[in-house]
Amino acid sequence: MADCIMQVEARQAEAAEIALVHNPRYIEAMRRLCAAGGQYMPQMEATVGPASWDAALRAAGAGLTLADLIMQSAKCEMWSKEYEKNLNSKFKIPNPKLGFAPTRPPGHHALTDRPMGFCIFNNIAILAKYLQIRYNLARLAIIDFDVHHGNGTEAVFWGDPSVFYVSLHRDNLFPYNKGRGDDCGAGAGVGFTLNIPLPAGVGDDIYLKAFDTQVVPRVNDFAPQFMLVSAGFDAHISDPLGGMRLTTGGFRAIGERIRQMAEHSAEGRIISLLEGGYHLDGLRRAIMAYLGALI
Repeated sequence: MADCIMQVEARQAEAAEIALVHNPRYIEAMRRLCAAGGQYMPQMEATVGPASWDAALRAAGAGLTLADLIMQSAKCEMWSKEYEKNLNSKFKIPNPKLGFAPTRPPGHHALTDRPMGFCIFNNIAILAKYLQIRYNLARLAIIDFDVHHGNGTEAVFWGDPSVFYVSLHRDNLFPYNKGRGDDCGAGAGVGFTLNIPLPAGVGDDIYLKAFDTQVVPRVNDFAPQFMLVSAGFDAHISDPLGGMRLTTGGFRAIGERIRQMAEHSAEGRIISLLEGGYHLDGLRRAIMAYLGALI
């Protein structure tokens, strides 16, 4: 699999790009806090420090870097140089379709005006807004299979019919009282949010049934032009926080279904950003299985 992967360095997101989702006052307050040395933030359940600002900018910029590579393909200077360098090797991908970023900090809990749950900026929401504005895409799907509900992402697109947000998550887990099955959007966005809360302890069969009976038909009917994935691996059976029983093979099967949905209407285009995952070996195995299915 390594022969068909190109590693690129994530650029920093610009303040104006982050402001596609976040309040500029919040962005500036976070910058100043990090520059002053940082502190523990109860809402984030984590500490930020001087290096957190650069990490957050690059985590937000990672998806934007991948979006430009995929949308601009060989016209992108970075891609052209890398492709030319590897022209005589086994690595020949003239039209990249897939991107994955192991982003830290993650993003799907971050709200427009504050951090939450290890997240500073909402990386996947920023990416979706960027694709809409820069590349004029009318329909995007965000699939979130992190064990926790992506409350921040849901809030950004709650009334937006151009983004279909899907979250499969453990019920009655952080953030509590979010992601209920009847939460489906508001106003023009009604029906464009699909929450699938699952009981604690379920594994591959329940997850894949939910994909096959609910996610795949709804996403295919929506026909997104680009598939975005909040790829959290904390539902893995080895994870100490998730309390779920997805196996490595289960994540491979999820990847197969996401690939098929992307091939249906999105020309196979998929960008996945890492969210949760707290058992390093389980995380490694699950990511490799998921990416293997996409590739």
